[in-house]
Amino acid sequence: MSRCNAAFKKAIRLKCYDALERKGFTRFAREGVDFPLDTDFHCWVGLNTGLYADRVEINPFVGVHVGSIAKMRMLEGVKYDRGIATYAIAMGELLNARNEPAFVFTPEQSDECFDSEAERLANLYVGYGLTYARSIASYKALVPLLEGRIEMLGGYPEKLACCLYLMGEVSRARVFVETFLAKEPDYFEEFAVPFLTMIEKRG
Repeated sequence: MSRCNAAFKKAIRLKCYDALERKGFTRFAREGVDFPLDTDFHCWVGLNTGLYADRVEINPFVGVHVGSIAKMRMLEGVKYDRGIATYAIAMGELLNARNEPAFVFTPEQSDECFDSEAERLANLYVGYGLTYARSIASYKALVPLLEGRIEMLGGYPEKLACCLYLMGEVSRARVFVETFLAKEPDYFEEFAVPFLTMIEKRG
């Protein structure tokens, strides 16, 4: 590893995924791991990786992937992807992980240093990430978090609608979708129309 390039970046990411897998995370893709909390909720791992002229930096994110919510979005033709978070935050937002040193890798470092930092990152997920993921691993816990991001669009209104529906709040889901559709028709129509049709058909 003598040059800081895309190959170096990939090699570092793979070391991190290997370390997470050794800690018990499930490897569902070459560059993808998560930790099943139950049949529907998974602790989601996001390694936000920056490549610079002299270094690679990893900013870890943690959250949950909810299979039932992700699969409901197939209503609008969105392909199911286990690697996409339903909700996530930067690990640095967690109180216990706030003072954790940054994850910086340079070609001059030794393999032992790479392995040690990958292990530190994996331990961060085991020590704090899983605890946070478990704390939000329910539809009820997710509703206010998703509500707080609906103005960002980016899939959050769709996820909120699915979450409300799946927790049995069908009327609330319908009202939200109808209201948001009136507000953001260009953005929301592709999801809202089949969603409302589904609710109508299922009574």
